[in-house]
Amino acid sequence: MPVAETDGPPGAVLAGETLRKLSYHVSYVADPVTCNVLRACLKSIAADDHCVHEFYARHDEEEQIAEAHRLINLLKPKAMIAGELCSRSWNDGIRHNMKGKNINDWNPPVDEMLVQFKGRGIIIAVGDGGNEAGMANLKDNIPLASDGKTIMASGVYSDIPVTSWNSNLGLQAVASIAAAIESRFELIPTADQVIKTIEAALDAGAVEGVTQGKQENSLNGSYATRGVDGFAPYVHAADQDKLKSTLIQMKIKAML
Repeated sequence: MPVAETDGPPGAVLAGETLRKLSYHVSYVADPVTCNVLRACLKSIAADDHCVHEFYARHDEEEQIAEAHRLINLLKPKAMIAGELCSRSWNDGIRHNMKGKNINDWNPPVDEMLVQFKGRGIIIAVGDGGNEAGMANLKDNIPLASDGKTIMASGVYSDIPVTSWNSNLGLQAVASIAAAIESRFELIPTADQVIKTIEAALDAGAVEGVTQGKQENSLNGSYATRGVDGFAPYVHAADQDKLKSTLIQMKIKAML
């Protein structure tokens, strides 16, 4: 049964709600499983969850293109921000994880949204491994999967690819920078919100990506089984605090 990871939905929600407070019209699009996690994250920070839209399509070219067009025509976006969105490989069109395994069955073709929107507006994409939608711009610098042979690099392009050690932080950074440019530092996501959204994602069934939530995968406790990418929520909260402090200093020094 497909499950969502804790990297992606929390950051998407914190970025989206920051942008909404900056007067952008924001909608969220994901597969049905991830949409449930997005709704939980939104509720955790007392945000409206009626802006979540489910992408329904199998891995069928005609079907996924039609679904992408349906949502684009419905929402009429001027821009798209994608984060930790699993992408087809440029080499074989299959979605591979960092180990090189075929994960098409776990990931509906939501990346078709970016393919069909390309050229219609700005696409910002956030990734941390290179197999995410929007990272094809960087494919020549993306390594093979950990099996040493599988090309996992994305085949879906963006206008602005953003790399980050985890995609939640990258998504939060995009919106935090937008708020800082407008000197609206009070709108930058807080450490408390980071913890709330990660905990909400976990409670909604999302799993930590490195260990899959299993103690036997934690390398004797080296990795947190309840967190994001091997680290507990408080670590990610501290990163967000550091990001905000950095942006304040950049604004003071006229670097924004």
